[in-house]
Amino acid sequence: MKVYEVSVSMVQVVHSEVVPLVSGRDRELLDQLHRAARSVVLNVAEGVGVGRGKRRDQHFRIALGSAREVMAVVDLALATGLARKHAASQPRQPPKAGRAQRAG
Repeated sequence: MKVYEVSVSMVQVVHSEVVPLVSGRDRELLDQLHRAARSVVLNVAEGVGVGRGKRRDQHFRIALGSAREVMAVVDLALATGLARKHAASQPRQPPKAGRAQRAG
């Protein structure tokens, strides 16, 4: 499922690009970043595993919330000077809430 592959790629980017920027500066924020990133992948996997319906949608909603949390941690680290700004980094608007999108 494509959404699972994308979520794993997001964790790889977080660990290779974001963690080194924050590492050693705020352990609690870094721990939260790790938990939120892992939660995205784990909830997508669990949602895919339950088939269709409300349980799947619930897992996808949780994964989306965790993805928003990853974005917020990165934005917070940038805003407070805990992380250096990368040329491409800017605060982003979180995705709008809605029904979990179905991926093929």
